[in-house]
Amino acid sequence: MNIRIRILFLAWLAAIIATCGCINWDNVNGEDDPDPTWSPDDPETVLELAGTSFRSWHNALHSDRSVALAMATMADHITFIWPNYAMRELALEPRTVSFNNSTSYEYYFIISDQWKNSYLANGDACYALRQLYQGMDFGSAGSNNKLVEAFSWFVAGVTHGYLGLVFDKAVVVYWDSDLAGIELSSWQEVIDESLLMLDRAIEIADANQFDVPEEWMAGQAMTNVELSQLANSYAARILAYSSRTKEHNNSIDWTKVLDYAQNGIDWDFSPFFGELYGWYDKYYLYATWLGWERVDHRIINLMDHSFPSRWPADNESWNTADGNFPDPATPGDNRLVTDYYWLIDSNFPTYLYYLWSKYYYKRYEDVLIPPGCEGHRPSFLAWEVRLLEAEALLRTGDTSGALDILNDPAGPRKVRGGLPDVLPVDDILRQILDEKEIECYLTGAGISFYDMRRTDRLQPGTLLHFPVPAEELSLMGVPHYTINAVADGIQGSAGGWTGYDEE
Repeated sequence: MNIRIRILFLAWLAAIIATCGCINWDNVNGEDDPDPTWSPDDPETVLELAGTSFRSWHNALHSDRSVALAMATMADHITFIWPNYAMRELALEPRTVSFNNSTSYEYYFIISDQWKNSYLANGDACYALRQLYQGMDFGSAGSNNKLVEAFSWFVAGVTHGYLGLVFDKAVVVYWDSDLAGIELSSWQEVIDESLLMLDRAIEIADANQFDVPEEWMAGQAMTNVELSQLANSYAARILAYSSRTKEHNNSIDWTKVLDYAQNGIDWDFSPFFGELYGWYDKYYLYATWLGWERVDHRIINLMDHSFPSRWPADNESWNTADGNFPDPATPGDNRLVTDYYWLIDSNFPTYLYYLWSKYYYKRYEDVLIPPGCEGHRPSFLAWEVRLLEAEALLRTGDTSGALDILNDPAGPRKVRGGLPDVLPVDDILRQILDEKEIECYLTGAGISFYDMRRTDRLQPGTLLHFPVPAEELSLMGVPHYTINAVADGIQGSAGGWTGYDEE
């Protein structure tokens, strides 16, 4: 049910939109960096705001202070023993820990930062659109007007889309929103509005010619064509991943997903991370930091079906041939050698043993330069878009089309995995989802969680989304609430996953 926003929240939101022209929100740690020399009425300033808005959002999403790391452990994608970033408590088994939606909670920032940074990035985009539609020209004789318009709608769509993916409710803010009438909307309403915004970005990009400055996309040259492809890809991702349950997922418009995916990127979106462009990816950094995160056994089991997908309940009775701790997995999928590494020594603790693994992820390790990452690393692979296309084809009745993608001799499953063809008698949907877990590992933040959520495979009681941050509820005058770890299919997962070794 929609909830009326109270005056304090309106003032806060108005301040974001009204003052975003003086804010350079590019600090990955979530701290604003106001520059008093900037003028919100200067076209160059507004152009820079538009150009850095996507970077601001992307940095926030791929931050250690977002929900990305916690989601990865909740999905049994990575595994982690330390308490940081709420990863351990939200991955405890059985899943009984509700989210502590309190400003005093040590890891409250994983939702508050993501909420705040999403609206600040959207505020920059909204401000640029408002200035544009009120007559401001960008570039000589307005030569950059369509660039600003398309890019700003793109950012508005992506930021709202991820608010709908992460939170159970959020606020929809357009460039011309009447702040006196803004309401808190359900995640479904936010998703629907985000797609309308992305559709607008696609329409403008398809109808006009322009170049996106390389610094806007961290060293990747784009024209209007590539921007349209990226917007289509995010739309496919947002629509396909939005469902909280398998039943809802089966009923979404897969024809629409197919259209977005078929118009999506056929190239990898790989920003250059580091100080050169001010793009950062601490999500990947901490998810691969030796001594911290490891690869969950569930992922290894997808490549070697005999490798135990879980630790035994007593930490002793392994379902291996000799009943002992497993040997390294057998490489049937070549990526077990190229991407995943077996660690000989792993100082396992005697408690919470099921949160450990001997497998480390080493792909893209060339960009790991402590204390950050430096170099190109994909956050949206073309192969993910092809797999979304394959799933949409399968769900709309074109099984052969889905198989053609999986069995494409030029695709990563064949080239990098060296795997045999998937056959019509196989569980094709499972093969699509498994391939995404393996090849797209740690690329787009949240992929595994969203896939597990929408197919009812998260462990029972795993949170399906996060609440509106407590401080925002207070500003709104809305009663406090949180998301509870209950297996009801509304707040928490009512499903669960089964490893290949358990069948």
